[in-house]
Amino acid sequence: MVEAVVTSVLEEALKQASERIAKKITEGKRLTSTDVIILLLDQMNKRMEIMNESLNKRIDDTNKRIDDLNISLNKGIDEIKEDLRLLHQEVSSIKSDVIALMREKLKAT
Repeated sequence: MVEAVVTSVLEEALKQASERIAKKITEGKRLTSTDVIILLLDQMNKRMEIMNESLNKRIDDTNKRIDDLNISLNKGIDEIKEDLRLLHQEVSSIKSDVIALMREKLKAT
């Protein structure tokens, strides 16, 4: 929270200083080294904001792809579980049939 407040205050200070410098330029006044540095800092700050927005968009896209992949994997896992359940039933049925056939053979002898 403190970081957000400090960042907001610094951004506002840069904005006001840049506006003051822009006024200086329109009046044809000479810029100091500090003025130039402030303008550079303002441009860097704007560029960082653009990069941050781009990064956040990419992160959101990646998270969506991960969510879609998780849904797909869970569906596949559920299908495998169902296949195993059906296979277990089939094996149990075959086992019962084999036992029944063996009993018949033993009784016949």
